Amino acid sequence: MRLQNPEARIENCSICNANCIICPREKMTRPKMIMTNKHFARLVNQAKDLGTETISIFGFGEPLIDKDVVWKVQYCSTLGLDTFITTNASLLNVDMGYDLISAGLTHIRFSCHGIENNFNKVHKGLKWDAVSRNISNFVAMNRIKFNSATIVSVSVIPMHRESVYEMRQFWEKKVDYLEIWKPHNWGDAMDYRKGESVKQTCFRPFTGPLQINADGTVMVCCFDFDASMVVGCTHSQSLEEIIKGTWFRDVRDRHRRRDFKGLPCESCDQLYEYAKAENPLLYSNRDKERKIGVTSSTKFCLECN
Repeated sequence: MRLQNPEARIENCSICNANCIICPREKMTRPKMIMTNKHFARLVNQAKDLGTETISIFGFGEPLIDKDVVWKVQYCSTLGLDTFITTNASLLNVDMGYDLISAGLTHIRFSCHGIENNFNKVHKGLKWDAVSRNISNFVAMNRIKFNSATIVSVSVIPMHRESVYEMRQFWEKKVDYLEIWKPHNWGDAMDYRKGESVKQTCFRPFTGPLQINADGTVMVCCFDFDASMVVGCTHSQSLEEIIKGTWFRDVRDRHRRRDFKGLPCESCDQLYEYAKAENPLLYSNRDKERKIGVTSSTKFCLECN
């Protein structure tokens, strides 16, 4: 079999060094750990055999906490796979940046939900001065020493009423891509987005990226932060067995029937997007049409079947 979506997300680390107000990490009960290199490599090999083209090496933690993250990027590169990382940049010193680019990192995305003091209010535990310096050093090194080998993007959620214009003025000339989003609920964990209850699939069980947690469990989508809808475990099953398995098949069947009762999908804010709700993407110079139902990583259309 071959995956419809060319991206596989493998959470190398579920540990974080920040306590951001937009993130429900305090509600997360699943294991906080780092995936071993051996298990990561086995998963990458399987994903490649299933047609994966991009390995996103991050999840619900800060990926650079993993001391072997460069090795993981390099391993994917040797197999001809693209790599994608989302980071808060707090640990991205010059040496780390140099090693990541040298390892073949295809795309790095910084989560910066505010500027200066507003950043500090959102990203509790981090400091704007250090983070902005790390980003500036990485951008300069990437352009000057590596001829912009790595794509650089920034994801912004303006939590203190910053305007789209303000965010564009600050970021757009510094990076390749900028996306400005409204805050979301991580399913139903937060209360930022309001919408009516809907009975329509989000398409993620069918065409969403393969989502593997640091402990080896597989869940249906990245918004299920506490893995309440696990469909298999890669320590005892292959990826193909999980995808074809009873649990995953049941979720897909439920979505086809629009029967979400008892699933976390029942109250998930991501389904609002398919009920003519207001577009959560405020601005993007990468996806100028701001298409609903397109992943923020590889821009794969979830509605394609």
